[in-house]
Amino acid sequence: MKQIDISKTFKFLGTGTSFGVPQIGCSCDVCQSNDPKDNRTRCSISIVSESTSIIVDTGPDFRQQCLREKITRIDAVLYTHFHADHIFGLDDLRVFNYLQKDKLPVYMPDFMYDQFIQCFNYTITKPGPGLTRPRFDINTLSNKPFNVHEINIDVVDVNHGETKVKGYVFYCGSSKISYLTDCKSLPPETIEKVKNSDILILSALWNDTNQHPGHLNLQEAIDLSRKLCPETTYFTHLTHRIGFHIETEKLLPNSMHLAYDGLTINI
Repeated sequence: MKQIDISKTFKFLGTGTSFGVPQIGCSCDVCQSNDPKDNRTRCSISIVSESTSIIVDTGPDFRQQCLREKITRIDAVLYTHFHADHIFGLDDLRVFNYLQKDKLPVYMPDFMYDQFIQCFNYTITKPGPGLTRPRFDINTLSNKPFNVHEINIDVVDVNHGETKVKGYVFYCGSSKISYLTDCKSLPPETIEKVKNSDILILSALWNDTNQHPGHLNLQEAIDLSRKLCPETTYFTHLTHRIGFHIETEKLLPNSMHLAYDGLTINI
């Protein structure tokens, strides 16, 4: 049995889709639920080892997530793609420049760089006197492995309809963690890299048979998880149509679970 090191943790900062849950203007039972596990902010995760803190994606709820989880240090930020629900909390990273008195390393897919510069050009220009702006050390990624301190990372392709997305495979100590959000399907080379993960994180939009051009529904996600043979799977990027957390969780195979905001896993 693998020995657990409590100094290494994987945390779901947010597990909701682009609308979040509750959804504005919705009076469905899930959006009105008093169970905090049914309240989902936009997708983001953190991985923390003894000396390294990594964030993947900074959605519009990033500030609240940092306050809730008492995050005071970030060593690197990784982005999966340029969609508003994954990047538009970026400006709140500037406080970490102040706290750490340094630029913040940011890693993004090479195909995302032009969009980033168009939208966030102010982060790479010199601020005027008295202005506070995020300051980054920007690194563009292809599919070559890289590392953030002692954490090794593989970059993999994810099919999100017609949108390009990158997923990440983290090697933290003896744990292999694959993070594949906004997924509809996977190319063969990605399947080979993420197979037999200790932890697989996979998006699952809703719990019904309706198809989405860029996302898996829950049954499709279950089927893909079985193909990838992880030890444990957590589903994220969930809408209110996933149903109540407590009820949908009971329908899942033993090794599969719905993630929820604040869920922390020792790795």
